[in-house]
Amino acid sequence: MILWGFIMMVVGFAACLILFLSNLDLFAQIGTFGFGGYVQRFFDKQFLNANKVIFVIALVAFVIGVVLYFVARAKNKKAGEDNPVIPAKVKKFFRDTRGEFKKIVWPGFPTVVRNTVATLIMCALVGAIIVVIDLGLSALINLLLGL
Repeated sequence: MILWGFIMMVVGFAACLILFLSNLDLFAQIGTFGFGGYVQRFFDKQFLNANKVIFVIALVAFVIGVVLYFVARAKNKKAGEDNPVIPAKVKKFFRDTRGEFKKIVWPGFPTVVRNTVATLIMCALVGAIIVVIDLGLSALINLLLGL
């Protein structure tokens, strides 16, 4: 339960922040009416849209995540279990991800140049083939239509 609470809390907060700051039409005017005016206009019924409804849903998810997280921490504390701030599974995920990134072998500059040139040549060849086929089909259609 602590993991789900943590996930809901982080995702809900990120979604709220993104949606709150993504109203560029209102956010661009923050200098004229201040932050309090921005908050008031953000929740004004006149400016209600789908982003604000999703914001409220994300806010509810954030609040539920906070409640789940702290309830689970309290239960773990009563049970005498280890009570980390960040759940062990989240720490393990990031530790494993960092280990996998260390295994990546990045190509050298000559390899990157060679692969880029090969990609550009193949794009040009495929483009030329498409142009030839298009011109041929256009000529065939013009011949059939008698133009």
